[in-house]
Amino acid sequence: MSRGIGVTETLRETLPEWTAPLFELAALGGDLLLIVPVLGLLYVTSVFVSLRRSTDAGEGPLCSDRSAFVIAVVFGGLALIVLLKAALSLPRPPAELHAVSPSEYGFPSGHTMAATIFWGAIALWSTIGRQRARFAVAAAVVSLVGLSRLALGVHYLVDVVASIAFGLVYLAVVAGIANGRPGRAFVIAIAIAGIAVLVGGEHSRALLALAGSVGVGTSWWVLERASVRRRPVRTVERGLSG
Repeated sequence: MSRGIGVTETLRETLPEWTAPLFELAALGGDLLLIVPVLGLLYVTSVFVSLRRSTDAGEGPLCSDRSAFVIAVVFGGLALIVLLKAALSLPRPPAELHAVSPSEYGFPSGHTMAATIFWGAIALWSTIGRQRARFAVAAAVVSLVGLSRLALGVHYLVDVVASIAFGLVYLAVVAGIANGRPGRAFVIAIAIAGIAVLVGGEHSRALLALAGSVGVGTSWWVLERASVRRRPVRTVERGLSG
C-alpha cells in the first residue's frame, strides 16, 4: 500500500536545491548527534547543581530524579524507534527524490519521532524556563524536523504524522507506568530494547539500543547507590506538587 499523497513529491519539485543543506541542519533537532550530547550535558549539569547546593550528607540523589527520568524516557523512545522500524520494515520514497542518503527503512520517521520524544520529555519534565515556553519550543522543533524530512525527500507525510503520534503515545504511556521514577523508566527502556533485538535479530541499531539502555541505566543505578548523599527517591509528581 502506497503512503504517498503527493506532498513529498511537490516539495522536492518546488524547493530549490540550495535549500537541502538548510533542511539537513533543521533535521538535527531529531538526530542522535544532538540528542545524546544534550542528555550527557543534562546529567552533568544536574550532578553539578546537586553538588553545589548540598551541604549535608544524604541531601539527595547525585542526579535529580527529573533529569534521570528524562534520560531514561528518551533512551526508551530511541529503542522504540528501532523496534518499530524493524517490525514494520516499510520502504522510503523512491531514491530519485532523496536529497540525502538515508538509512534503509522509512516508517516511522526516526528523526521526527526522536524529536517528539526528546523535546516532549524536556517540555514535560525539565525545569528550564516556563512550561508553556518549553511546549512552544518543542512544537516548533518537531514541526521543523518533520518538514525537513519531507523536504529532503526521505519520508512521506504519513510517516511524519504517524511518528509524532507514536511519540506522544509513548510519552503518555511511560509517564503513567513509570510514575516519575527513573528506575522504572530505565527498566521500560531496557525491555523495549530487548524486544527490538528479538525482532530485528543482530541488527546493529537494535544491539546499540540495548547496550545504550543497559549501560546508561546500570551506570545511573550504581552511581546513585554509591553516593553517600543518597536519600529516598522522590517522584516527579511529588516534586511538582511540592
